[in-house]
Parts: sequence; C-alpha cells; structure tokens
Amino acid sequence: MFDNLTAVITGSARGIGKATAIYFARQGCNVIVSDLESEKIEETILELRKHSKGLHSGKVCDVRLKEDIRSLSEYAFNTTGRLDIWINNAGVIQDDLLLRMNEEKWQEVFSVNLTGAFFGTQAAAKFMSKARKGRIINIGSVSGFYGNAGQANYSAAKAGLIALTKTSARELASRNITVNCIAAGFIDNEFAAKVPAEVRKSISETIPLKINRNPEEAVASAVGFLASDEADWITGAVLRVDGGMMIGF
Repeated sequence: MFDNLTAVITGSARGIGKATAIYFARQGCNVIVSDLESEKIEETILELRKHSKGLHSGKVCDVRLKEDIRSLSEYAFNTTGRLDIWINNAGVIQDDLLLRMNEEKWQEVFSVNLTGAFFGTQAAAKFMSKARKGRIINIGSVSGFYGNAGQANYSAAKAGLIALTKTSARELASRNITVNCIAAGFIDNEFAAKVPAEVRKSISETIPLKINRNPEEAVASAVGFLASDEADWITGAVLRVDGGMMIGF
C-alpha cells in the first residue's frame, strides 16, 4: 500500500510510535525513526528490517527544538528522496493536581505534545507543498475532549493539538495535504507506567470493547488508514480509537 513512500514518526522507539513504525514497514514504507535515545532507535530499526527491506533509518530528535525537527525533515528527504507521511507522535506526561502543578511541568508537556507537533507540521508541510501531496497525522488523546483530573497540562495540550489539526487542515488543503488527528484511548503501556496500577486497572475496566491484540496496533492501523489514498477526502478529522471509552462525547 505504501511501497517506497517515506514516513517520519516522532517518538517512535517505543509505544504507539514503534507499533506505527512496524505497521508502515510491513506495508513497504521507508520509515524514519526518531526519538531521544540513539540506542533505542537502533533497536527499533533492526526490528523494522525484519519486516521489510525498506530504507529504514533513524535520527535523534528533540521535538522541543525547532532546529532538531528541521534537521529530521531534511534527513528524511535526503536519505530517501521524498517525504510523504509525517506523524507527530512524541509525547510526555507530567501529572499533578492543578494547585500543585508547577510551571516546569506545564511547560514541559506543552513543549513536547503541542509545540513539537507545530514544529513538525511546519517542517513536513514545506516538503509536501512542493510535492503537492502529503499526509500529516497527529497522535492525540481522548484527554483532549474531557478534563482528566491531574492532567491540566496534558489535557489542555491535547485539546490544543485538535485545534492545530483543524487549522492546519484548512491552510494546507489547497496543496493536497491532509492533516488529521487520532484521539487514542487509554493504553496500559510504558507511557502510562507513572499512573498507579490500581488506577490503570480501574480505567481499563471502563472500556466497553475488548480486543485480542495490543491496542497500540489498533492505533497504528487507524494511522495507516488516514495516511492511505482511501482517506484522500478526509482532513481536519479527529478519529477516536479508544474501544468505546468516549461513547457519548
């Protein structure tokens, strides 16, 4: 489906990002892995090469730094000769109750989850505009729809990501670039490890739909759909992939 196309995925050495990287590798895509740890990047690239012979490569990137993002986009284009799909996946959580949350926790979450996506969208759009085609997909959260206690920073940043998605979609549509957002539900992975086990269990029990595979793979499949030609008339959309967690919202 994606033979010889190039996909860049931020925060792709673990979690949803890694599952998405594997998905695209299996579909014949050249995958550019990016994260903060070079060792984790290399491990992921080796795994991707087990699934396909694409031009899989990687680069350390701190999405908080505009220069890092610019360098990542140039690296992807120079390595593979194109840039077709950009997935803003990198994210962090720094949970605390509103009255206890300090400015550092607030800024850190916004810098990674929202500003990083802004930088990524800008960088990707510059290459895609010249090609007159592209797919930008933001990995959001159901937390962007409702105010989750202890996550004023995270929920606000993810709500902002939805607004960024819609605005970018309007501005880039004339260049045949679609911009969409996945609102991922609760996934009990390394990312959620800071949440107490009893809380994770309680949240999991509120999800109506149970699946036999890792939910990260379900998110990756949804990303794949939005990146495909079948979704060429979908832009500015927010697709919930949450097992029904947000039914009624």
